[in-house]
Amino acid sequence: MYLKPLSEENKRNIAIHRDENSFKAYFLANYGVLKSNAFSFIKDKQLAEDVVSEVLWKIWYLGPDLMNIVSLESYLLRAIKNKCLNLLRVRQLVLTDGIEYQDTLIDRNTPEDILISNESIQRIQQAVECLPPKTKEAFKLVKEEKKTYLETAETMGISKKTVDRHIQIALGKLWACMKEKK
Repeated sequence: MYLKPLSEENKRNIAIHRDENSFKAYFLANYGVLKSNAFSFIKDKQLAEDVVSEVLWKIWYLGPDLMNIVSLESYLLRAIKNKCLNLLRVRQLVLTDGIEYQDTLIDRNTPEDILISNESIQRIQQAVECLPPKTKEAFKLVKEEKKTYLETAETMGISKKTVDRHIQIALGKLWACMKEKK
């Protein structure tokens, strides 16, 4: 399966004339292929759908800047890959009732490893508590309550894009906190 190319005319219609029908046709024509591509990385249907929707909506929001992208198909595949790899990197943080640190590559059985893991959990919990209120709320809804970005957006009364930004901010701060205290 291959992505259906976007003609220069349709690209111009989307970028310059803001033609929703052209965008919708392109979105629907490539959604399945992009979802399969995302799923091949993250092995989670719902997350794959979220990733594809976010990346495709980014195309719409580029507006006239869309004309600067030479190969939209390559751009989309790269954007999907990068978003999926970021999600996989973040998957090391598994949130349950509390926050539990899980390193999927290393079997942590020794007492020393358990102690280090518990210290990591405490650092993550402290970092989450230090997040700005809206960012913390979005983070907890998505990561602890396992809500989708859309459900979180509806709960908080904000856009899905704003939820994504809150999650990016939270993950950046948590990542920095974990690196800083090693």
